[in-house]
Amino acid sequence: MAAWFVTTLATWVLSASWGGWLAGSDAAQTDATRAFGALAAAGTVTLATAALVAWWMSRPYRALSQATQRLREGEAAPALDEQALVQEIREVNAGFNRMAAELARAEQDRAVMLAGLSHDLRTPLARLRLEAELSVNEPQALAHMAADIGQLDAIIGKFTDYARPDVPKLQAVDLRQQVEAACRRFDGDSRLHIVLALPNHLVVRADPIDLDRVLVNLLENTARYARARDGGPAELTVSAHPEPREVALLLRDKGPGVPDAQLGLLTQPFFRGNAARSEPSGAGLGLAIVERAVKRMRGTLTLRNLPDQGLEACIRLPRANADT
Repeated sequence: MAAWFVTTLATWVLSASWGGWLAGSDAAQTDATRAFGALAAAGTVTLATAALVAWWMSRPYRALSQATQRLREGEAAPALDEQALVQEIREVNAGFNRMAAELARAEQDRAVMLAGLSHDLRTPLARLRLEAELSVNEPQALAHMAADIGQLDAIIGKFTDYARPDVPKLQAVDLRQQVEAACRRFDGDSRLHIVLALPNHLVVRADPIDLDRVLVNLLENTARYARARDGGPAELTVSAHPEPREVALLLRDKGPGVPDAQLGLLTQPFFRGNAARSEPSGAGLGLAIVERAVKRMRGTLTLRNLPDQGLEACIRLPRANADT
């Protein structure tokens, strides 16, 4: 309303002054010059008022957009103002708050359910392992039974990892140290030979637990499915390339790769490629867990076949010292 009043007043002044200027008098021309100045000032005030009104009216929408983004990334969304002046905004904010609260309760219930399932399933497995060790005298049979029990325990772990609802705790992580710690788990594993080519003091922003889970899953996948044709160990090179705002972590093997048509399916839950189908173990969740964990850390995962031979997994994570 104020902007309309100022514009109308300025237009009236301009019209009156324009008519006097046409009469040809010097005084009229002076009045016209003043009128143009008044019009310019009125226009400036109008634009400033409009910008202020637009900024004030868009605040609730900005808050809603930011809360929605945080909720989408798995973080706790702040409560929106339910006392806004506009009724429609009050209703939208109240609905969003209820939705966020219900999602938080569902995540909490799922965490409790997963913890209970993991305990209830692993307890009898532990008893089976103990009974087998006490009652089975044949070493080979005992080894097979222990392997089957271990496989079941690993599958339970994969399910709980994939459905884990925890919010990642992002912090500065030394990438080389994290990779070396994951690789040490495969020391003495004849299935895998790892070559590290990472620079020192390369720090990314990540959750150490999630990043460890990502690396171990990728290393285990390489050990299983990228073995040499002659049965030798899988060859894996791990390198990193710093960029202005992120770090590209590359894991390149020399295995057979995968058909191009299956590349986009590898990260889908329960999908198992041709090589994985011949394996007795696994649940088809390894790469799905990797992609989900990388996204939780605000990174990206890309899989591609190398030109000559092998598969490349590229993980991009934000640098801890990147400008924000």
